[in-house]
Parts: sequence; C-alpha cells; structure tokens
Amino acid sequence: MKSSSSTAVSVALVLVLAGCGDNLAGPDASGDADLSNADILVRLDARPGVRVEEWVPPMNFPAEPGYRYFDLWFTQPVDHDNPAAGTFEQYVALMHRDPTAPLVVYTSGYDAGWTVFLTEPAQIVEGNQISLEYRFYADSHPPTVDWTKLTVEQAQADEHAILASLGTIYSGKKFETGGSKGGENAMEHMFRYPGDLDGVVAYVAPVITDNPDLRYATVLDDIGVPACRTALRALQREMLMRRTAMETRAMATDDYTIAGVAHATETAIVELEFSFWMTRGETQCGMVPATTATDNALYKFLDDTGGPSGYSDEELRTSGSHYIYQDQLELGYPIWQHAHLDDLMQFSYEDWSVYLPAAPPTYDPSGPRALAAWLAGAPTRVMHIGGEWDPWGAGYSAIGTSNGSLDLSVPHGSHWSSGIYSLRPADRELAYTKLRTWAELPVVAPALRQPTASMATRGPRDPRLARSTRRDP
Repeated sequence: MKSSSSTAVSVALVLVLAGCGDNLAGPDASGDADLSNADILVRLDARPGVRVEEWVPPMNFPAEPGYRYFDLWFTQPVDHDNPAAGTFEQYVALMHRDPTAPLVVYTSGYDAGWTVFLTEPAQIVEGNQISLEYRFYADSHPPTVDWTKLTVEQAQADEHAILASLGTIYSGKKFETGGSKGGENAMEHMFRYPGDLDGVVAYVAPVITDNPDLRYATVLDDIGVPACRTALRALQREMLMRRTAMETRAMATDDYTIAGVAHATETAIVELEFSFWMTRGETQCGMVPATTATDNALYKFLDDTGGPSGYSDEELRTSGSHYIYQDQLELGYPIWQHAHLDDLMQFSYEDWSVYLPAAPPTYDPSGPRALAAWLAGAPTRVMHIGGEWDPWGAGYSAIGTSNGSLDLSVPHGSHWSSGIYSLRPADRELAYTKLRTWAELPVVAPALRQPTASMATRGPRDPRLARSTRRDP
C-alpha cells in the first residue's frame, strides 16, 4: 500500500479540482460533463467501480521522467456470467505519461509485477503502462474463493472490462505483453478480444495442450551443455541422499504445513535441472557445486536456482496453489524423465493433489488447443520472443507469420534471459521496427536498455521501496 502522505496528496487534489470524486460525471462516467481536460487523477477517480490512489515515489527512487504512478482497484464480478454472485476488487498498477500515448498492458499471470518499472515494450513505444493482478491471486480475491471461477475465460473478461473502462481515457494504440504464463495470457486476450488490442508481445510463452504434455518428455536431453547436465543430475542424487539436511535448511526460513517440507524439498530437487536451464543457463554451469560440497553449499545452490520455498505455505497461499489448480483444470503441465532419481524418491512427482486449494478439477484442454490452432493459423500483430534453451520451449506454439506476426528466438536463451534486447542484431531491429510500426510511431535508431529483470519473472525488486511506502512491486 502507498504511504499516508501520498494518500493526503491524492485526496487533496481530488477535492480541490472536483469536489467529491465519487460524484464526478462526464464522458468518463455518466456523460453529463466533460473531463477530457481534467487532471488524470480526477479522470481515473471518475471511473465507475474504481478506487484510485496516487503513489509519490520516495526521494531515492529512480522514477521514470514524465511518469506518475497510481494504484487502482477495479470492482469485478466473481462470475461474469452471473454478476449477482458477488464481487471482488482487482488490483492494477498504472504508470501514466500521456493519454494520447500508447497503453501497454502487462500481466504476469500471477500477482502484479512491473508495477513501477517500464517493461521492454512500454520503453519501445514510450507508452503508459498498467500491470494487472490475475483474479484470485495475491490480494485480488473475495473473502471466500469459488475456485471453479478461476478460469481463463473469467480472467480474460476481467481484462476486457478494465480496458473498456480505461479506453475512455487512453486514446493511443493498445498492446499487451507478458512472459511465460503472462505471455500466454497476452496471446489469449488477442485471441478472445481482438478488438481490444493493436498488438501483442509475448515472451517465452508455452501453450501446453495436455496433462501431462509429453512433448516435454526428453526436453532436458535436448537442450544445454552435456557436461553441465551430467553434473546437475549427479547433484540431484546427492541432494536426495542428504534430504534430511536439505529439509532442515528449508524449514529454517519457511513454513510447510500445507505440503510438508519433505514433499516440497523433494519436488524442488526433482525440478533442479529444469529450473537451472529456466533461470540460470550455460553461463552459470561453472557454479554447479561438486557432490562433495558441504550441506550449506548444496542447499544454497538449490535455493538460488528454485528451492523448496516455491512450495512453502506463503507461496502456495498467494499464487502457487492457484497456478497448480489452473494447470489441472485447463492449462496443462509438462512431464519429463526423472528415471535417474526414481530409486531415491519418496513421492510421485506426477501427483499434485497435495498442492491444490480444492478438490482436483476435471481437466479440459480445449482452451489451450484452440489458442494453439489460432496461433498456427497466422494471426496478425502477434510477436513471440522465445529462448533456444528454454526448457519450457517444448511447448511453444508454432506461430504463422504470413500476416505479419513474428516468431523469434534468442540463441541459447533461457526462460529468464530472452528478450528483444538479447536477440540477434537483425532480429532485434526487426522486432523494434515492427512494434514501433504497430504503434504508428516513427522508427528511429533503437536505444534499448537491458531490463533489470526478466519478463518471465514478477519484475524488478528495488530495496529502496519499503513495503510501508508502496504495495509490493
């Protein structure tokens, strides 16, 4: 949440400029008065069903020149097909520059990310940016969650409503972006609501069409460096043989009452090789510890790569269980070979029931399969940036490019190192030119800066932002 001092600024400005914001009217609300020249805070506050607060960055925060920052809460129906079933507030972070500039919609597919930092597409089009929290994740949920309403269809209806609300303020071209689950979500929005968007930039976005998706069966044999693969697999076995030491260190920092520390730790170890190629990549093969390393060294490597904390109580309650539920319901999940570990495992890696927030749903792959078919059929204005050595890449959809879409790949790119900035020079220029053209902006010499975090993560974390002065970015 923002600080009390910035709340005072917001309230004072609304009162001075417009009296009581809840009663404002105009094209932004009921059509009785013209707010087109009003301050952006007034215009946002006039949106029906929206709460708004302006956040003033602390003095030591590197705010983007020309931008103002807002926290928005949109009232959404729990069920868009039955609005009488109740509502919840969905959190959205806004970086505002100019109502006539392009608007970039970022979604991680989880909680809000990139809330106070510009994504790569927003930098390229010099645009406004909103970052959406996915329904029922983090704080965007009703007091009691009906998990059957955690569907792609309902989430896309949330986004459609938000864009409709903001569309009376922002007149520029509109784009959606995201990485991984968020990238799939961005492509899904273009598929379901093509009139909402003028383009999509999706990063490392698998579209998984089965549960389990057997396209992943040999993915860890097909990417990466063989010597690194051998070292990682030996390390996994050593960690399982030292499981008590690994569990003890996991319990020192997190609680595991939901899944149990033994299950969570084993899951993280089984996933270690996949996680390494997802988050670290070939440049860090030299950092793989020897099997003779200390317990502390082994656990630190596990924790830094993708440790048990991903299955801790805190993580499961805010996003982990939600994601696993969606996998089991409609998004699907990969499975890869782990025969080299089977004799040391105590749990079935394929059984995710312990992590679910509700009874296992009936799996229906029709949604992802429809999206994959649409992508293969040459959509317009879709750009996908993949990584050659991203283990999620086995599920990338083929994207038809005959209608001007782009399907580009970063050589040896991981899930976290793949972006427009890291493409081959010719591909980087092509992607930059394409996006500027979609935005109807002049194509000038690109001045890309390497992002401070991957588009497949929740965005940069700046230690200068205390939780007491800003909603966790």
